[in-house]
Amino acid sequence: MISAEMVKALREMTGAGMLECKKALEEAEGDIEKAKEILRIKGLAKAEKKAGRETKEGIIQTYVSDDRKVGVILELNCETDFVARNEQFNELALNIAKHIASLSENANKEGSAEDILNQPYFQDPSKTLQEVIKSAIAKIGENIQIRRFARFDTDGYIHAYVHGVGRIGVLIDYQADKLDDQVLRVVQDIAMQIAAMKPEFVDVNSVPSDVLEREKRILTEQARQEGKSENIIEKVVEGRLKKFYQEKVLLEQPFIKDEKKTVGQYIKESQPHLVIRRFVRYELGGV
Repeated sequence: MISAEMVKALREMTGAGMLECKKALEEAEGDIEKAKEILRIKGLAKAEKKAGRETKEGIIQTYVSDDRKVGVILELNCETDFVARNEQFNELALNIAKHIASLSENANKEGSAEDILNQPYFQDPSKTLQEVIKSAIAKIGENIQIRRFARFDTDGYIHAYVHGVGRIGVLIDYQADKLDDQVLRVVQDIAMQIAAMKPEFVDVNSVPSDVLEREKRILTEQARQEGKSENIIEKVVEGRLKKFYQEKVLLEQPFIKDEKKTVGQYIKESQPHLVIRRFVRYELGGV
């Protein structure tokens, strides 16, 4: 006889539905361990079927180590917004971020699922990360995919910011002569700037030469098509490059809290010893 207490106990152990637990216990003739095995086999089979389904929703998750020397940002996708707000899904995303942070082979790595799925899971090396995700798929009932991740390791400090309900996230590597509330407030302002204004580069010097040359070619051709004479085209391009920098370069952007100054000026006035070394910005479904 399969009691309600047995079904409840199996449900708590596995996260499977009540009916599934009852059927598994009946099949296992009341043996809890055998029933767990049955559920796992069935769950993984279901997960395989779900693995082909499209994932357009999800969250951007971040993790920063206690000493602020290691930081991770990742995009974890699922099928529906309902699951994206699910506590289990959010916990899975955080644990994947912690997993990436815990393995030295992931240091300063950017990648996608293929780079980490076969790694032994940091909380239980007897399983791979892929097996952990498949188990979550079986419990949650939707396809789940790691789309991308980035990990920063630094001798400075890491700061992470997630906007709203996890649709935009930012990871910053920065240098500061001290770490106090004032520094953290400025770094948080910079993180919010990056989230809102989508810069691609830290400063003018960090714009790759091929990107700059391509932009110059485009602006030169545009000026020619507008009928500008050759002797002033160079100055026209120079002026328009400033606009490009204001859009794409973090330190040249107008500061969102005071557009009369640039981000660079804001940092110089607020925390002159603060240096933004690099950042990454993820937006759900973005490139």
